[in-house]
Amino acid sequence: MTMRNDFVVLGASGTTGTLIADHLVRQGARVALAGRDAARLGEAAARLDSDAVSVLAVDLADPDSLAAMAAAGRVLVNTVGPFARLAPPVMAACLAAGTPYLDLANERAAVRAVLDRDAEARRRGVALVTGAGFGPAATEALVLALLEPGIRAARVVVASAAGSAYDTEGVRSTVAAAAAEGATTYRAGELVRAPLGNGATTLVFGGAPRTVIPVPVGDLEAARQASGAPDITAYAVPRGAGEPDGRSYGYAEINDVDGRRHTAELRTGEGFAFTAALAAATATRLLDAPAPGAWTAARLLGAEQIAALPGTGIELGR
Repeated sequence: MTMRNDFVVLGASGTTGTLIADHLVRQGARVALAGRDAARLGEAAARLDSDAVSVLAVDLADPDSLAAMAAAGRVLVNTVGPFARLAPPVMAACLAAGTPYLDLANERAAVRAVLDRDAEARRRGVALVTGAGFGPAATEALVLALLEPGIRAARVVVASAAGSAYDTEGVRSTVAAAAAEGATTYRAGELVRAPLGNGATTLVFGGAPRTVIPVPVGDLEAARQASGAPDITAYAVPRGAGEPDGRSYGYAEINDVDGRRHTAELRTGEGFAFTAALAAATATRLLDAPAPGAWTAARLLGAEQIAALPGTGIELGR
């Protein structure tokens, strides 16, 4: 009898999927590399060079193919974006199969779509996890670290600046899909939209002043879920600005109902490396059958475990 895989990594022939699969294989896990191109998956499997790796061709437009993929492992890791368009049928297959689901989404709408399925996931006894990447986990971890008992947030600002060693088609298509939402913020608990580029400002974090713009990313929804604040803005350094030192930075600022200001910063290495380590840690946590429902990766793991990722540190403001 064939042993069931520990993990199925969808999109495993891509940059991020391969990095995540490598983490999991080095932990001793059985991993199925899933995607539409069997030849590319075979090449990725050869590079991993492990008897614990197999290849699974899947057609995302075929419900039977999705069902077979969802049943092929104890946890499914989805790295294929744009997530707002491509993730829902994969997630539905996991719910039907009772398989924990994890994705790397950082489109605001995609993160919201997972969180909105909390009641269904609880009813089916399945854990759904989204946002297992530098965005939104870096800034949400900071918000969680700042929310000491008794702090009630009135306004939250988060910002990120990711250093990246790769420029992938998947990231480009996801950014383009998210950008169509424009500059999106929460004001008095309501979603407010403006043309992308509006609301630019300068924030000092990561040891330097950075020009940032409001963006429709998952950080916005993650900060809202974590803090419950009515006013939230998620900023990012405009794509292409880059980080000259190759490192990645997150920033969070909470203004509480008593008028006090709380700040925190996260510093880590290259963004794809952080994402791969975080996704592998989150997927491994899902093997332990956490409480069913819809989670962000940061809430599932907690700020301390994110700060413990390689090369990562969190510093609270004084």
